[in-house]
Amino acid sequence: MNACALDRLMTLLWPDEGDYSGQQVYWLLDGARDPRISKMVRYGELTFWCLYSGWLTPRLRAAAPYLVKLTPGSPATMAMLGNGWGRAWGIFIVAPASVDMFHIRLHCKKLLHVQTREGKRLVFRYYDPRVLSIFLPTCTHEEFTKFLGPLKRLLVESEEGARWTSFDSQAQTMRVLSGAF
Repeated sequence: MNACALDRLMTLLWPDEGDYSGQQVYWLLDGARDPRISKMVRYGELTFWCLYSGWLTPRLRAAAPYLVKLTPGSPATMAMLGNGWGRAWGIFIVAPASVDMFHIRLHCKKLLHVQTREGKRLVFRYYDPRVLSIFLPTCTHEEFTKFLGPLKRLLVESEEGARWTSFDSQAQTMRVLSGAF
């Protein structure tokens, strides 16, 4: 990712130039997308939490979803964004500052499984931006509101990072904004 695109991504994630007090930005990373993700998260400087609980085998730990709190302008955040944007590493979550990471993780964990009409329980890899960008437009407003929960906005990349789509709720409807870098 070039410096110009990285600056535009930073502005997209933190639009209130210099005032970051009202929101927090997280990247819900899909460890299965790249073997570097788990290592970068676990040995990096950013605060993170695995969505899976308990003891994990090394293989499962490497493929697990990780909720990572991004810090605007920090070298660790810039490195993570520079490495992962354009590779469908995960989805971005913007949450009010009043909602702590524990509750964001709890909400994200609730979305990990879905049930088929036949009652079969399946893993829902919604943290893959290719999945979420197809799923969310099919939701009713009620389904989207429930999916969003305490979160403010979701942001996904597409076309190998050349485009982005943002989903939030406004005036009782799902608002979808898209753009290009």
